[in-house]
Amino acid sequence: MNVRFVRLFVALFCLAAPLTAQNPADTLWKDPAFIKSFIGSYGFLAGAEPEVAPEEVEALRDLINIINVRPQAAIEQLEQQITADSSAAFDFILANLYFQQGQLREAEKRYKIAIEKYPDFRRAYKNLGLLQAQDNNFEDAVVTISTALEKGVVDGRAYGLLGYGYLTQELYYPAEAAYRQAILIQPEVEDWKIGLARCLLQTEQYDDAIALFDTLIKKSPNNIDYWILQSNAYLGKNDSLAAAQNLEIVRRMGKAELETLTLLGDIYMNNELPDLALSAYLAASDKATPKDFKAILRAASLLNRSGNNEQANTMIARIRNNFGQQLNEDQELELLTLEAKIARASGDDATAIAILNEIVKRDSLNGDALIELGKYYAEQGDMARATTRFQEAEKIEAFERPALIAHAQALVREGDYAKAIPMLKRALQIESEPNLQEYTRRVERAANGPR
Repeated sequence: MNVRFVRLFVALFCLAAPLTAQNPADTLWKDPAFIKSFIGSYGFLAGAEPEVAPEEVEALRDLINIINVRPQAAIEQLEQQITADSSAAFDFILANLYFQQGQLREAEKRYKIAIEKYPDFRRAYKNLGLLQAQDNNFEDAVVTISTALEKGVVDGRAYGLLGYGYLTQELYYPAEAAYRQAILIQPEVEDWKIGLARCLLQTEQYDDAIALFDTLIKKSPNNIDYWILQSNAYLGKNDSLAAAQNLEIVRRMGKAELETLTLLGDIYMNNELPDLALSAYLAASDKATPKDFKAILRAASLLNRSGNNEQANTMIARIRNNFGQQLNEDQELELLTLEAKIARASGDDATAIAILNEIVKRDSLNGDALIELGKYYAEQGDMARATTRFQEAEKIEAFERPALIAHAQALVREGDYAKAIPMLKRALQIESEPNLQEYTRRVERAANGPR
C-alpha cells in the first residue's frame, strides 16, 4: 500500500492556507508606524512630485493642523479648494484622507486625478497601488505598484504587496523577486518571509524553504503553521519522516487538528509503520464528528488493505465507541462492509459472510458487499454463486468496474482466460490505468498459450 506523496503535499499545503490567505494590506492600518508615515506624507519631493504655489503652501500649512484632529473637516475644506488648475498635491492629500477614512472609491478617483495632473507623481502611484491591494484588486495593483517602483519609490511594503499580488496570480518567480526585495528593506516583517516561503514551495526550492522556516520557527516556535508548512517542504523532498517529526511537534503542542493527524497517519502508512499510523488515526478519530466519518473510515480501510488487520479492528472499535448511535444507515452499512472485509482477511469467514448477507438484506444495491460475497464464493470454488453476485454488482453503475475486475480475476484463477478478457477490456473502457493494462496483456498471453 502506498499513499502518494503528491496527495499528502497538496493536503498539507491546504492545512496551512489560512496563514497566507489574509491580504497583507489588511494589516497596514493596524501598524502605527505605517499610519504615522501615511498621515505624515504631506510634504513633497522636489523634482519627483508636483510643485506647490506659495499661496497653496499657506493653505497646506493651515490644513495640516486640521488633518491631525478633524480629518473629515479637512476633507470638506479640501473639496472646496481643489480646482482643475490647483496642484496635484491637493488631490493627493484628499485621496490620502479618503483612504484613511475607508472611502476607497473616492480615494482611488483622487489618486488618479493627481496622476493625470502630474504623471510622475511617484507616491500617488504607490498609494493608489496600496489602495488597490487593500481592495483585493491585485491585477491593477501589480501594474500600479510596479510603476511606482519604476519611478523611484523604495518601500518595503510596496515590494511586499507586489509580491503578494504576483502570488495571487500564481506568478511565483516575480513574486519571489519582489518578496526578496521587501525582506531586504523590511527584514522584521514576517509576512514577506512567509510569502517568499510559499514561492519557494511552489517552485520546488525545498532546501531554501526549509532553511527559511528554520529561521521563522526559531523566532516563533509556537506558530503551528510554520511547522506544517516546513513539513510541506520535507514532503517535497520525499523526506516524509522529517515531515512526520514536525507534525508530531504540532501534536505534542496539543494543536493538531483532525486533518493534520490523518495526514500524519498517512505518512506513517507510507513508511510501513502501522502502529504509529494507528496512534495518529485514533487521535484523529477522537476529534471527529459524524461529518468526518469517511475520513476516519478511510483510515481503517487503509490499515485493512495493507494487511494490518489487528490495527484495523482497533480502529473499528474506536469508531463504534466514538460515534455510537450517531451513524446513519449508509454509514452503518459502510462500517459493516469494512468489518466483513477485515473478518475475511483475518480468516473469520463465518463472521464475514453473516455480516455481508445482512448488508445485502438491508441494501440489495450495496456493490461492495456483493463483490465481497462474490470473492468469497469464488475462493470456495462455488463459481455459480460467485458469478451471480458479481453480475449483480456489475449492474450497479458505480460498482461496474470493480465488479468486472474481481469477476475477471476469479475466472483467471480458474484458468478461464477467454471469459476474463472481455471483462477486463470493458473495465479498461470505463477507466484505463497502467496496472490493469499490463494485467490484461498477461491474461491475453495466457489465453493464447505458449508460442
